[in-house]
Amino acid sequence: LKLTNETMDCIRKVATPFIEVNPEEEILDTGHLQPIASNILMKILYMARVARYDLLKPVTYLASRITKWSRACDRRLHRLISYLHHHIDFRQIAYVGDPADSIRLALFVDASFSADLQDSKSTGGAFLYLIGPSTFVPIMWMCKKQGQISHSSTESEIISLDAALRMEGDSRSLIL
Repeated sequence: LKLTNETMDCIRKVATPFIEVNPEEEILDTGHLQPIASNILMKILYMARVARYDLLKPVTYLASRITKWSRACDRRLHRLISYLHHHIDFRQIAYVGDPADSIRLALFVDASFSADLQDSKSTGGAFLYLIGPSTFVPIMWMCKKQGQISHSSTESEIISLDAALRMEGDSRSLIL
């Protein structure tokens, strides 16, 4: 794929990498980008796992659709590329300026409620970092689709908290 002036014109500035709702007919039609989608997504996933955790959700969603790629996926990938193009300056920053006794471990967890239109499952996310008056060091982040359908937003939040503590929170706390 070559970027020309014509292709650059269709990369408009977007605030988020997500598209709200896709028309039903787009879900059934095979997308044009299916042959190259996995190559593009894996390059973005490599960057996301290292320093751009804001990309984890859209990339993992699209990666799970590789075998069922549709025109809706084409639109989502286009939106993701537009987001990347206009937010290339987003970077992960860490700094330490405090003694060890004034630094603490913090874990933030959040979850969506039945956000996936295909199966009504929630997605949970977590962010573990060191924080102090002059310290901010990200240690871990995760974005994971939940295995069951939640009956309330509170339930999806609790499932996300449990996953974060089991997978990352406890093991990291023991190291520190």
